Amino acid sequence: MKENILDDLIAFLYRETRGYEVVISEDTEIESDLGVTGDDGEELICKFAKIYNVDITNFYFTKYFYPESMTSYHSNDVKVLKVRDLLNAVKAGKLNDDIIGK
Repeated sequence: MKENILDDLIAFLYRETRGYEVVISEDTEIESDLGVTGDDGEELICKFAKIYNVDITNFYFTKYFYPESMTSYHSNDVKVLKVRDLLNAVKAGKLNDDIIGK
């Protein structure tokens, strides 16, 4: 079952990132590897939450995505959000700091 969810999630990410030319795996980073940042990051996570029925009430976008106005210069680092975290969120039904990085 995990493989089916992962395959579906990878297909979703390819569609939403417009086929970004990188091999997507559980270790792929949403911000740095897929280039998803700012409003695009928020849009991606909101769409992900709706499709996979994941509660994002306690997910703080600014922790994981740079603001679009700062894409050329980052004064603060953001935390890493990986495909694995999204997969774990689907299983748990929620995406928050307790799920990310586990």
